[in-house]
Amino acid sequence: MAKIMVVDDSKMFRMVASAPLVEAGHQVEQVDPASLFEVMKHLYEFSPDLVITDYRMPNCSGESLIQAIREDPTFRTMKILVLSSHSEEELVERLGHYELAGYLLKGQGMQTLVERVGEIIAAAPPEADS
Repeated sequence: MAKIMVVDDSKMFRMVASAPLVEAGHQVEQVDPASLFEVMKHLYEFSPDLVITDYRMPNCSGESLIQAIREDPTFRTMKILVLSSHSEEELVERLGHYELAGYLLKGQGMQTLVERVGEIIAAAPPEADS
């Protein structure tokens, strides 16, 4: 199955989101976003197929993380799923240019998360810029 990195400032949410993904057969790395540098360090060490990240985190905003991933030639085409408790249309539109694999609300349930992750992993990888 897939290697998935879950980035969220809530340890409880990282655990809750990771458990059903592990049950589905995925290898999951939970990352506390202490800083953008720390998250990127984990990204290089773990080299996941998919990053699931919260959007609003105090020490490393989701948008900063997404931007850093997209600007890094190694991870430019990495699949990213944003999980957030915020559903503002403006936020979803602003993140649209990052070519995310998806955006889910945390309240949609863990079964929805597992199903969406399965769809994302099964999808063909995006083509890298030449």
